[in-house]
Amino acid sequence: MDIAQAVDHYLEREFPGATTSIYRDLSLNLKKLLEDGALDVPERFMNLLAVAVSLHDREMAALAQTVLKEHGVEEALIREAAEVAGLMGMNNIYYKFRSFLSPELVTEHYNRAGLRMQSMMKPATGKQNFEMMSLAVSAVNGCPVCVASHEHAIRNLGVSAEKIHDLARLAAVCKGLNSLKAAQSFLG
Repeated sequence: MDIAQAVDHYLEREFPGATTSIYRDLSLNLKKLLEDGALDVPERFMNLLAVAVSLHDREMAALAQTVLKEHGVEEALIREAAEVAGLMGMNNIYYKFRSFLSPELVTEHYNRAGLRMQSMMKPATGKQNFEMMSLAVSAVNGCPVCVASHEHAIRNLGVSAEKIHDLARLAAVCKGLNSLKAAQSFLG
């Protein structure tokens, strides 16, 4: 199954009979980002997987895993892409906590995180991919400190602004679809 068919199948399965203008906007945006764009196929779907896990969206994660496997991405890389959500979940909460405090208070009492983050040093997916996934998950989790840090890191690694923008768009669209799914379940 090609990417367009896989995305269509996911949307039809998750949003059967959906015809609202909001659904159309979100589904067309997802199709555009996953079928074409600045990110290559593994980048698109590793980021989709990381964001989907962060959003607890099993079906979206399954779509990402299927496409990654069909494109020959190793199981260890797929696993790390999914697990990035865990490490970023920890970091995003901690650094968001610190962002609420005055700089003086942080310096005096909370200067050192004291949290183990060794996995970020030599990721299986490579530094660039790991940082890209970290940015996308941090955007979904709403941590401005982490977003700024990871955006800066991937720019320094030579990632184009166009790719960074697509990462932000993908995170936003995934969050939108996840919320739309929730709205449908609430409304019955």
